[in-house]
Amino acid sequence: METSQKQGNGEIQPKGEGSSLQVSLGTRLLGFLDNINLFLFVVLIILATAQVLFRYVIQYPLPWTEELARFTLVWVTFLGAASITRRKLHLAVDFFISRMPLRASRVISFFFYLLILIFLGTVLWGALVMMGESIPVFAGSIPWLSIMYLYLGAVIGLALMMVYVLIDFCRDLRALREPDRSPSGG
Repeated sequence: METSQKQGNGEIQPKGEGSSLQVSLGTRLLGFLDNINLFLFVVLIILATAQVLFRYVIQYPLPWTEELARFTLVWVTFLGAASITRRKLHLAVDFFISRMPLRASRVISFFFYLLILIFLGTVLWGALVMMGESIPVFAGSIPWLSIMYLYLGAVIGLALMMVYVLIDFCRDLRALREPDRSPSGG
C-alpha cells in the first residue's frame, strides 16, 4: 500500500495531507522562494564581480557594491538555510541514532527538534531586536538603505526554518503514534 506520492519538486508528500490545491499552492510558494534565492545569488555574484572589476581593473572603486553585496549575502545565506532545512539536507551525524531501535531514535529526534527550535527561536528573537534597533541606522555608502533590511533577511529565513522544523516535528510525532511498519515487525 502506497503511503506517499512524489511531487513535481522531488519532495515526497504523504497521502491525505492537504488537498491538491494546497499542495499546488505550497509547491508554487516554495518554488517562488527558491527562485528569489537564486536571483539574489546571481545578484551577489554580479556585485562581487563588479566590485573587483571596478576596484582593480578600472581603478575606480564603487563604494556601494560592498555594502549591497553584504546585504545580499545575508539574504542568500538565511533563505538558503531555510531551503536546506525544508529539504532536511543540513549536515547531521547520525552514527549512533541510526543504530538504535526506531522508537528510541524518534524520541531522541524529538529532543533534537526541541533544541533546534529553542536555538532558532533565540536567534530569531535577537534578529528581531537588532532589526528594531537598526531602523534609524542607514548604510554608509547607500544613504537611503536602512540596516534594518539586513536583519530582515535573517528574520524571514529564521522564521521559515522554524516553520519547517515544526512541520517535520509534527510529522514525526504522528509517525510515532502509528505502529512500527518496518519489515522486522514491532
